[in-house]
Amino acid sequence: MAVMVTFTLKTDVKTYQGLHAQMLALALPAGMLFHSSHESGAQVGIVDFWPSAEAWNSFAEGPLAEGMKAGGIAPPDDLKVTPVLNADSR
Repeated sequence: MAVMVTFTLKTDVKTYQGLHAQMLALALPAGMLFHSSHESGAQVGIVDFWPSAEAWNSFAEGPLAEGMKAGGIAPPDDLKVTPVLNADSR
């Protein structure tokens, strides 16, 4: 079942933008369906859609965790993985 993943990165937009292309290049082949980000105060909010919680967890525990560590970004404390009824693109 598809899931929506939301969390806030405790980093500034410049640091996030510096890692974005690298992480996206890893996330798409790992199965990510959709990615978005937005400024949230002095931090960056993320909303992603993944085909399953398992696909998300595999990415989060491997490439994402490594990328965040390399970028000096602490793990989010507000991570939420929510099953969705539909994840359609148009």
